[in-house]
Formats: sequence, C-alpha cells, structure tokens
Amino acid sequence: MSGRTLVRIDRATLRELAASNVRFMRRDPAGRRAKLAFYDLSGMELDGLDLSGADLTGARLKGCSARGTRFVGATLFCADLRFARLQNADLSRADLRGANLRGSDLSDANMRDADMREGELARQGNGGQTDGTVGGAVDAATATLRGVDLSGARLSQTIAMQVDLSDAKLVGASLDGVDFRNANFTGADLRKADLRNCNMTGANLRGSLMLETVLAGVVLGEADATGAILDADMRAAFARAGNASAKLREMDGSIDEALAEHARWIATQGATGKRLDLSSVDLTGYGFDGKDLSGAVLRNSVASRASFRGAILVLTDFASADLSHADFTGADLRAATFKRVYLADAKMADTNLQPVRLGGAAGQIMGANFERARLWRADLSRAVLRKAVLSHADFSEAVLRAADLREANLDGAQFAQADLANCLADGPLPN
Repeated sequence: MSGRTLVRIDRATLRELAASNVRFMRRDPAGRRAKLAFYDLSGMELDGLDLSGADLTGARLKGCSARGTRFVGATLFCADLRFARLQNADLSRADLRGANLRGSDLSDANMRDADMREGELARQGNGGQTDGTVGGAVDAATATLRGVDLSGARLSQTIAMQVDLSDAKLVGASLDGVDFRNANFTGADLRKADLRNCNMTGANLRGSLMLETVLAGVVLGEADATGAILDADMRAAFARAGNASAKLREMDGSIDEALAEHARWIATQGATGKRLDLSSVDLTGYGFDGKDLSGAVLRNSVASRASFRGAILVLTDFASADLSHADFTGADLRAATFKRVYLADAKMADTNLQPVRLGGAAGQIMGANFERARLWRADLSRAVLRKAVLSHADFSEAVLRAADLREANLDGAQFAQADLANCLADGPLPN
C-alpha cells in the first residue's frame, strides 16, 4: 500500500493494545494510545474492540471483521478497508481521508461527522526515499452502507458508484462532487445535504427525504425520485434537469368523480365502479373527512396537510406518501399501509389501526404497516396499534399517550423523546 514493510501482530497483542488504549482514553496514567500506523491487520477479528482515538494511518485492514468496533475519533488516514466487515461500528469523527472502503460493509454504522475527503500519503521506496503517493479520493464504490449515519460527514470527491445507502442518514452531509452513479438511496434522509456537482446518473432515490437539499450542478440523468419526499425547490430542480420521475400525476376527471366511482366499487364489491387510485397525485390540503376510501391506493401521493378526520381507510395503501401535518383524527385505519410514509407532525389521535381478518374466519390476519415510517412529533394519543408492523419506524418526539402497542412488531423502532405516558406494550419500548 505504501511501500513500507507493514507490522503484523497476533490477536492477543492487538487486544492488549486495545485495552491499554481504553485506559488512555479514560486518562489512566497506565494507558497508552494505540499506535497502529502501517500495521497489517488484514483478515483479523476486531469485533467489539475499542480503538477510539487510535492511530491507524496507512494500516491494512482489508477483509477484517470489526463488527461493533469503536473507532471514535480514530485516524484511518489512507487506511485499506477493502471488503472489511464493519457493521454497527462506531466511526464517528474518524479521519478516513484517502481511505479505501471499496466493497466494505458498513451497515448501521455510526459515521457522524467523519472526514472522508481526499487525502494522500507519501509512498516510500527502498532506502526510505519518497516514491510518489498513495490515497487520493476515498473509494467507497460497491460498499454497503445500509442504515449508516453519515450526518454531518464530509465526503467531497468520494468515489461511490453503486454504493448502497438505503435508509442511510445524510442530514447536513457535505457530498460535493461525489460520484454516486447507480447508487441506492432508497429511503435515505438527505435533508440539508450538500449534493452540489454530484453525479447521480442512474441513482435510486425512491422514498428518500430531500428537503432543503442542495442540488446545484447535480447531474440527475436517469435518477429515479419516484415517491421521494421533495419540497417545491427539489421538484423544480428535477424538472429543470428534464427528469420526469419527480413529476406529480394529472388526474383524468375530478377527485369527486373518482370518489363516486370508488363508492360504487365498494358497494358492489368491485362488480361496477372503479377502485380509487390517487398514486403520485398532489392532494395538498384536500379534505376527505368522513369519506370511505377503503382499499384505495394513494402510493407516492403528496397529501401534506390533507384532512382525513373520521374517514374510513381500511386496507388503504399510503406507501411512500407525504402525509406531513395530515389530520387522521378518529379515522378507521385498520390494516392500512404506511410503509416508508412521511408522517411528521401528523394528527392520528384516537385512530383505529387494529388488524383485520381477510377471507373469512380462516383467513389471514393483516395489521397496519408502518415499516420505516417517519412519525416525528406525530400525535398518536389513544391510537390502537395492536399487531401493527412498526419495524424501524421512527417515533421521535411523537405523542403516544395511552396508545395500545401490544403484540406490535417493534424491531428497530425508535422512540427518542417520545411521550409514552400510559402507553400499553408487551414490554419496555426501545429508545
């Protein structure tokens, strides 16, 4: 990598160095900072070690296993991390300038405020003389970063072709000039991210959250923003680039006519009339109070500030819709689908989200689905969510007073600063 002879150590020695490093970080006089610059740790098992603040400049960690390892504030300048397994690792504030992350797996890692800009390291030849440089732009091509937190990170000029950033957090990240061709941003949070001069050709932005995102000079050719949560400026930027994926659909006829057809479809069990399909339609501020939209399709719609008070919405599909500030107070939402929906500041007090049995007494039981929905600050007071799918849903600062979450799937759900007073659940709710 650098022309130097790398130092190889065994795992026992590495564990001793890591333990001493922990003492050093705790300001114990008996501790020493782990100095692992130009060490060869390729293929080694580092799982769970704490190497916070360690110096790993130019180190070779190719193919290592570092699941859950702490590299907080560590120096990984021009380190070789190709094909490393870094799931759930903590690389917050780490110096990754010039590092090679090609093919690595950083799923669910914490990389907040990491520095992933260009960096070069002098290469030494025989006799110690300088023989060019290594490093340059960070190479994260084909890496897996599903669910990674890159908020506030700096990735300028990074190579990230075909990188998987699905459901990643890139809030306020500096991504100037990154090559994101064919990258996967499905469900990613790109609020206030700086994407200027990025190449997004062929990128998948479905269901991503792009509010106040900087798109100056971005190449949007063939990017797919279907179902992305966009503000007016973002939607206009796609239109100016000739990209129609963010364009909302024009309806044939009026919504009232479509509702009348849907009522006939319900009354005749589909024999006459037509199922209501408002997919990708702009429904901002529209009123559906008391309407029966059971079985309707509103996927990818923009229904911010729309009102569904007291509406019947059994089995209605809202997947990837923008329902921020929408009012569902008292609505019947049994077995409704809210997968990847944006429900920030929504009103959902006293809603019925219980499961329904399909196809008679022996039929399948289907619950409401909020998988990966964002319910920031939403009011779900007294909502009945029994048997609901809430996996990876984000209820940060939501109000769930006296809500019923018994038998719900809570895998990966977040309740940071949520009001859970008198909330019914089968056990302690995750933070």
